[in-house]
Amino acid sequence: MSAWREALREMRLSLVAGVWVGVLVLAVLGVLWLQIPDSHVWQFVFSIVSACGIVALFFWFCCWVFRRVMNSTGQVLWWLRWALLAGVIVAWCLLQMPIDRLVAHSELYAGYWTSRLPHWLRGLQTYEHLLLLQDWAYFSLRLILTGLLLPVAVLAGAGALRDSAKQILRAWSRWWYWVTVLVCGWIAFAVSGRMMNWTPGRGLASETLSLLLRLGFVFTLGVVLAVFVLAVAAIGLRQDATASIE
Repeated sequence: MSAWREALREMRLSLVAGVWVGVLVLAVLGVLWLQIPDSHVWQFVFSIVSACGIVALFFWFCCWVFRRVMNSTGQVLWWLRWALLAGVIVAWCLLQMPIDRLVAHSELYAGYWTSRLPHWLRGLQTYEHLLLLQDWAYFSLRLILTGLLLPVAVLAGAGALRDSAKQILRAWSRWWYWVTVLVCGWIAFAVSGRMMNWTPGRGLASETLSLLLRLGFVFTLGVVLAVFVLAVAAIGLRQDATASIE
C-alpha cells in the first residue's frame, strides 16, 4: 500500500473533527481575547491570565494532535514537549523573517524587472504577472521551511524523542513527503484566494451568507489538507529506511 493511501486510511473522522473543532475554538478564543478591555488593573490581569490559558490550550491541542497521528504512547514530561514545540515555533518564525523582507519589496522587484524587459513586452501586464509569480515563489519557500520543521514539531509534540534524528532525516528523504507538502499547500493557497475573492449574489444578506459559506469551505478544506500532510509526515517518520512507495 502506498504512503498516500495509507495516510488516507489513517485520516480517521474523529481526528479530522477534533482538529476542526480545536482550531475553531482557538480562533474564537483569540478573537474574544482581543475584545478584553484594559482600562482597569483587574482587566489587564484577566487579559494576561486569559492569554496564558489560550497559549497552554494551544500547546496541549498540538501535542494531542501529534500524539494521535504518531500513535505515540511516550511518557515524556508535558513541559518538555511544550518547550521543544515552542522552540520549533520560534525557529519557524525566525526563518520566516527573510521571506517577509522579500514580500515587503515584491512591488519594487517587479517594477525593476519590468523595466529591464524589452519595450515590446512591457504592455503585456508583465508587472502583474511578476507580482503573482513572486507570491507563488515566496509561498513555496514558506512551504519548504514548514516541511523542514514539521517532522521536528511532530516528534517534539508527540514525545517520540528516541532516534528522532534518524526519523527526521528519514522523512526529509521521502520525495512523496515533499510532493504532499507542496501540492497540498498550493491547493489551499489557490482555492482560498479564489473563494475569498469571489462575491456571488447581491445585497447584504446574500453577501453575508456567501461569506460564511466560503469561509466554512476554505476552513474545512485547510483542516483536511493539514491533517493529510500530518498523516503523510507521520508515515515518513515511522517507515524504515528500506520502505518505498508503490
